[in-house]
Amino acid sequence: MAALAGGAAVSRPTTRLTPRTRRTESIATAEQIGRLGHVSRMLLVGLLLLTVAFFGLMQVLQTSQVATTGFEMQLLQIERSTLEAEIRLLEALIAEQAQLERVHDEATTRLGMVDPEMTIRVAVDEQAPPAVPLPRRYVESIEVTAVDEVAWWEPLIERFPGSD
Repeated sequence: MAALAGGAAVSRPTTRLTPRTRRTESIATAEQIGRLGHVSRMLLVGLLLLTVAFFGLMQVLQTSQVATTGFEMQLLQIERSTLEAEIRLLEALIAEQAQLERVHDEATTRLGMVDPEMTIRVAVDEQAPPAVPLPRRYVESIEVTAVDEVAWWEPLIERFPGSD
């Protein structure tokens, strides 16, 4: 048979296919497919094993990270309780230091202060200023809001029992 390909005549040899040659070709084709199928199956099994190994490794890493985080949380809780205990001790120490008798003892023994022999009182004829004389930038301004009168419906509601 002659076929035109690109304007040139190409002849193709014709072979007669007998049942035996067909069987031989099909066996050869099946072996090629089998080899390809075998490689494909090997590749598939390898990929499956790699996937299982990957997910196993991820599970181990995740478990390890959870354990590490739990350990860090436990250390932080211990540190928190230690700091809270230290705060309570410092508060108790402050309360002890703030007692009037303790302050008097510290003033007389450690600082060398003495009790006054006489008390002098000075009278001032000037009145105290009505407000603290501070610059305006340091004093917060107080906004005056008008108090609303009682609405017309509020006395009606107060008459109902349980609406106090």
